[in-house]
Amino acid sequence: MNEKKILISNGSVICGNGKVFPKGWILIDGGKISRMGSSKPPSCGENTIVLDAQGHYVMPGFINAHTHLYSQLARGIPAGRMKSFGQVLKGLWWKLDRALTLEDVYVSATLGAVEAIKSGVTTVVDHHASYGAITGSLGAVSEAVSNLGVRASICFEISDRCGKGARDEAVAETGLYLESLKNHQASDPRFLLRGMVGLHASMTLSDETLEQALELMEIFGVGAHVHVAEGIEDVNATRKICGLSPAARLVRKGILNPNSLAIHCVHVDEEDIKLIKKAGCYAVHNPSSNLNNAVGVAPFLALCRGGVPVAIGTDGMSSGVACDIKLASVLHKPGALDAQAAWNEVEGAVRFVAPHMVSGMFGCSVGVLEKGAAADVIIVDDAPPTLLDGKNSWGHTIFGVLNARVRTTIIDGKIRMHDFQMADIDEISLSNAARKLSKRLWKRII
Repeated sequence: MNEKKILISNGSVICGNGKVFPKGWILIDGGKISRMGSSKPPSCGENTIVLDAQGHYVMPGFINAHTHLYSQLARGIPAGRMKSFGQVLKGLWWKLDRALTLEDVYVSATLGAVEAIKSGVTTVVDHHASYGAITGSLGAVSEAVSNLGVRASICFEISDRCGKGARDEAVAETGLYLESLKNHQASDPRFLLRGMVGLHASMTLSDETLEQALELMEIFGVGAHVHVAEGIEDVNATRKICGLSPAARLVRKGILNPNSLAIHCVHVDEEDIKLIKKAGCYAVHNPSSNLNNAVGVAPFLALCRGGVPVAIGTDGMSSGVACDIKLASVLHKPGALDAQAAWNEVEGAVRFVAPHMVSGMFGCSVGVLEKGAAADVIIVDDAPPTLLDGKNSWGHTIFGVLNARVRTTIIDGKIRMHDFQMADIDEISLSNAARKLSKRLWKRII
């Protein structure tokens, strides 16, 4: 049966590339944007679903450039008093990932995918860890996000923290997963999953592990997804290991390259920024998580001034990225003593850097509304109360779109939520299953 076309009419269309159609329409066909324009939409046949946007904002779906879907079952867990970042890692997250089962992994990823869709996030870049269930875990995450049609890049967080045996199993899981993706991509040009070589952080990675990771990167032609200088602990431990900063070590070892993601970069200095820029990789700013873990504030503006392309993620605080975008837009103003500091840089992170990063992964235009681009589109439950044009659309995004609920989410030309109703899942049954699993999980941790 042929896939139905979708016509979105009567929308306040923000394309994400500087163009705006205040009274616009979009025609979707075969997972791509076929045509778009303003005023009167084209006539379509019976094989077309017509969505009236009712004047509401229509935009590209958001991209969460770094998250941890496995964190969903930790919501509300009584983890006890934790002050330092090291205590947070050892007292919560490393305990959690050692206690996860494959069923936990699947349900947690499903919860995260639902949250993404309801938040208007159409692409997630996930960094998975489950040292209690390594083999098969990437398949479980993939199955969960695929069932809901979310575009995703997935990896396993390779680390030496659980010993050589677990490290070797994580490396093997990564290799098997990347091989399976290669086969899927060859047979299905619209396949929505990609992979990377995941690494925890320099402080938990031996030289031998970095060499194994680099070998996988070279075999499969992918980059690394690695935390860089998130906490001062990473800096201090790495300097003890080799006398270098985390960024310098990872660049020297070839881990940071043009396909790689350097996550956080909170404790990087000017020399690190120069090295990251020279390596050609992306950085990902996660402001809510950094403040929540009391690790500091990343030098976002310095990274941007240094020519490093910076996207925005959540680090598992949420699958939705709106709160982090808003926070990033104001967080750096006091330090710069400039009320408009970071305005252009955050817009660039959302509209240009993240789409460029993900478009490179998928080999097509993602994160923009234009002819031929992937049909990842959201309709927001808000309409512009003032003039909307190409010059002020970012202001409408910051002060309007990010405060509103998402009404409809379309990914790869398929409606995944419409009028707030999710397709393809019983949310009540999912919540009931998650509560039962989390109760057992917490008993294994606490």
